Amino acid sequence: MNFFFVLSLLLILNLSSTRSHRIVGGGNAKNPYPYQISLQVFSRGQYHHNCGGSIINERYVVTAAHCLERYQASRLEILAGTSTLSSGGDRYKVQEFLIHPDYQRLYTSDIALMKTDRPFDFSNENISRVSYSDEYVDGGEEAILTGWGNIFPIRPGAIPNNLQQVNLVTLSHSGCSNFQNVTPTEICTHRLFGGACGGDSGGPLVRKKDKTLIGVVSYGLRVCGTGYPDVFTRTSPFKQWIDENSSVTAD
Repeated sequence: MNFFFVLSLLLILNLSSTRSHRIVGGGNAKNPYPYQISLQVFSRGQYHHNCGGSIINERYVVTAAHCLERYQASRLEILAGTSTLSSGGDRYKVQEFLIHPDYQRLYTSDIALMKTDRPFDFSNENISRVSYSDEYVDGGEEAILTGWGNIFPIRPGAIPNNLQQVNLVTLSHSGCSNFQNVTPTEICTHRLFGGACGGDSGGPLVRKKDKTLIGVVSYGLRVCGTGYPDVFTRTSPFKQWIDENSSVTAD
């Protein structure tokens, strides 16, 4: 039997056996991430996971602009309070959303806010907000990425049912610029065989030492997890915009 055929068959079998357990370089979330949500789109009679997002207060979620630009709010729901897509959690309608006015796809300001139709239930220990600040984060910071994105670089088949996590390290702006002409409003991470993939967009990059949201998944430079940086929208330059547009008042 041809050696390369056998090798390919073994690779396929190995990938199939780990399909529900591995993200690109990560694995099932070991800790609760109660700020993580699944942004879902209504299609073919039901809601399907599309992107991630982060709860920042009782009515607002931050996500990527490119996750919203093709949709109307009436087609969107947020699943919060669960680490599995198939069970648990609470559902919230998206009442409205706001895309940053300077947004340009694959270039800058890939950030947006979603307002829910009712307050998040913070009495539920599985639902809480994540903090963010205007602190500039440089390279060399340990960070955690979570999401329900594809678990293989070539993006085949179904997404994982269990929330996934992967440990990453940030790149300096100059370090990332060696790969891509990123803007100052973007931050990169770099890890061979580890990182974001399709379905992780909009999700949280959180600094490990203080659990602060530092980035929103925007795009990748090449095939997922193959050693090229992932690019995130920095939250720090947009703190004022987020604060001004996510104040909670009586409807």
